[in-house]
Amino acid sequence: MEFNVKVRKIIENGKPLKATCSVTLDDMFTVHGVKVIKTEKGSFIAMPHEIYKDSEGNEQRRDVFHPITSDARRAMEDAVLSAYEARLAEEAEKNADDEQA
Repeated sequence: MEFNVKVRKIIENGKPLKATCSVTLDDMFTVHGVKVIKTEKGSFIAMPHEIYKDSEGNEQRRDVFHPITSDARRAMEDAVLSAYEARLAEEAEKNADDEQA
């Protein structure tokens, strides 16, 4: 499976949410709202989700999209985190060039 990742927004506010992305799968489907989360334990991705109330009135969260196998999840996570790191490197390089100018 081929993943084409577009980092839509980098978030720098000191909180775990670091970026939002769109992921195109095999040039056939696009998933918007994939999030990059960074904690003390490392980085991971969170899938887009909906929040609803169950029969007892408790708020529940359900992924709207998610990989079925651990291999598919790992492949998608690797692609998203790689694109995120590349975008950070691009921005750091651009900022360094701006400071030298």
